[in-house]
Amino acid sequence: MVSAIATAQVPVLDLVRVPSFSSLLESLASSNIAWAIHDGIWLLKREEGGNVRDTVSRGSLVPGRETIASTCWKAGLRASTLRAVDLKASLLGVVSVGGLIATATQAALSPRGPGTCDRNMCERCCNITTSIPYVVCGCHAMRHRCTASGKTWGASLVGVGIASAAFHGSYGSFREWGRRMDFWTISAASNLMTRALFPCVPASVTAAGMLATPFKPFLVSFVNSTAMELKFLAAARRNPKLRGPQRLHAVCCLLGLGAFALEDWKPDLPLVHSAWHLLSSTAVATINHLLADVEEEERCKQARNAQQRPQLVLQMQPLLP
Repeated sequence: MVSAIATAQVPVLDLVRVPSFSSLLESLASSNIAWAIHDGIWLLKREEGGNVRDTVSRGSLVPGRETIASTCWKAGLRASTLRAVDLKASLLGVVSVGGLIATATQAALSPRGPGTCDRNMCERCCNITTSIPYVVCGCHAMRHRCTASGKTWGASLVGVGIASAAFHGSYGSFREWGRRMDFWTISAASNLMTRALFPCVPASVTAAGMLATPFKPFLVSFVNSTAMELKFLAAARRNPKLRGPQRLHAVCCLLGLGAFALEDWKPDLPLVHSAWHLLSSTAVATINHLLADVEEEERCKQARNAQQRPQLVLQMQPLLP
């Protein structure tokens, strides 16, 4: 009976074996606990001057393994490397998105192409020369206009003349950008013209027109020019002094539109663009008469308001306690 019980207990003893002392030391030495104990002992052995009492180097108890400090340093290095990689990826992503936006914006810019004028040196010189009247009109407006918006419009006309001359004198890859600057300055000048003709227009409307200029310059110029034509026609009906300039303005505008359409229809005809320059600059010069009338109206309105203020004060005095 006893032998049977002893025989039955043998497999149980085989399954549950107590580890030996040497195996415990080996597992302890190969674990992280041994690392911590060894580093603590090594730090305790340092003298105040920084020398080690024995010749046992740090980490020698566990050969083939790194110290905790070096492990932490390498972990920090790996973390910084990952951060640098993430930063590089983020920058590349931003650059890629910026490039996509720039490409889409470039595709949406208007106009496109170098244009059909300036086929020879003679035509190029004529187009540059006929750009000078815009500068003259701008200088005249800056000198004779009384309001800040009128003077700003005059300065924009000077920019129109300079951009036109730069476009007609450009070559190669810059020519397309020169043509864009020509259209954009005309559109911006039309926005400032509307600002000067209609002082009550909110600044947000002018800002919206400026933002739309790089993408739809012809549309912006058309809307502003239409508003100006209606204003000029109404002012000429009210003020007989403006009828002569308004007729000249209307004739030059119609002939200028005809020259513009003829240039698109027959691009081989010479000096059509130069004729358009002269007609449009003459039409722009007549706008000074309209601006003078608008400024006169503003002065009369301010004078009436100044006269009404004392009367309002006298009327309000009996009501005051």
